[in-house]
Amino acid sequence: MKYMKALLMVTVLCGIFCSMGNDAMAQKKKKEKPRKPATLENTYWSLYEMDGKMVETPATEREVYIKLLDKKSQLEGYAGCNIITGSYELTKESLEFEATATLRACDDMTKENYVFNALNNTNRYELNGEHLLLYNGTYLLAIFQAKYYDE
Repeated sequence: MKYMKALLMVTVLCGIFCSMGNDAMAQKKKKEKPRKPATLENTYWSLYEMDGKMVETPATEREVYIKLLDKKSQLEGYAGCNIITGSYELTKESLEFEATATLRACDDMTKENYVFNALNNTNRYELNGEHLLLYNGTYLLAIFQAKYYDE
């Protein structure tokens, strides 16, 4: 009989604590603000794919990224070795960059060179959900993915 009471007590306590956990999760979900879809400008775009291959950044390295700052049509970012600076021109039909870099040489400039060539050869773009696709005509040059950081 003692075991039955103990089992009943454990079951009741488990029910109470489990429901409290679910309520806490529900409250947390309510507090999270839904994200707006990524926009071309003022978004942190991390390099996702280049030359048809996914890009993985080792934990010991900075990721390649670009940001298009709408106030002055400025381009900023990081290409794997050098800082990206420059400008962009956006119209309804096109996107063109004028990207330059700091002058620092690194051991492997493959990714760096690809990024600058992709940016400087872009003439149009597409936003596909959280991805920015850069094209030269119909040729896909690179794909960037929107990243969000909680403040």
